[in-house]
Amino acid sequence: MNKPLIVARCGDVQAAPENTLAAFASAIARGADTIELDVHLTRDGELIVHHDFYLGRTENGTGYIGDDTLAELKALDAGCWFDAKFAGERMPTLSEVLDLGKGKVRFEIDLKGSSLVFLKKVIDEVLRHDAVDDAELTSAHVPLLPHVKQINPAIRIGMFFYPLPDWMQPALGQQHILDWLTLCHANVAHLNVTLLDERFVERLHRHGFSVHGSNLNTESDMKSGLAAGIDQFSTDHLQMALTIRERSQ
Repeated sequence: MNKPLIVARCGDVQAAPENTLAAFASAIARGADTIELDVHLTRDGELIVHHDFYLGRTENGTGYIGDDTLAELKALDAGCWFDAKFAGERMPTLSEVLDLGKGKVRFEIDLKGSSLVFLKKVIDEVLRHDAVDDAELTSAHVPLLPHVKQINPAIRIGMFFYPLPDWMQPALGQQHILDWLTLCHANVAHLNVTLLDERFVERLHRHGFSVHGSNLNTESDMKSGLAAGIDQFSTDHLQMALTIRERSQ
């Protein structure tokens, strides 16, 4: 079995401010296979990389991110909250991140926008950078995902799945997950650690789906995911993940 890919969520967030070129460059340098980034549409129709919908947590701004222009967002300091040495770090555009990582790393692009206009802009940017083979699009906006394949069937889709509600037995939850993946023409099941059952992972593989362990941030969660046979996993602790994967081989 091939070793699972490690996805640096928002970049190497232990070493640099999340969702910045500094964090992505550090993740690439340390050996991440994939960088995960979150993309929004600005008021003037540009694609900006930032995690939150509202400003203020990781930069010196306020309000909904989509109410600002690219120039207004670029004027904000996205680094000093993390460490003074990152003062002046800016929010990158999707194009800047694709330029940085092209040929070096894969991209998991989390779509924070919910419109077809937004989706088409993201796909156009992926195509312009010749990154189709290296890109996976994910989103909490589930109705957006089937449109990806309608626009470009070659682009991979990942779907998020969370812990099952208390009333739902695992067999029913697993069937729902399988059906949703099929209905949305998805390629990758992003599973919470509570869903990483070895037999279920094998079942997903038999149906042609890849399995992603979502946000595995402890040693025990990473080892559980690896034992279950996942294909990739995201983490905030890149160096720990690299070490544990190496020891498991």
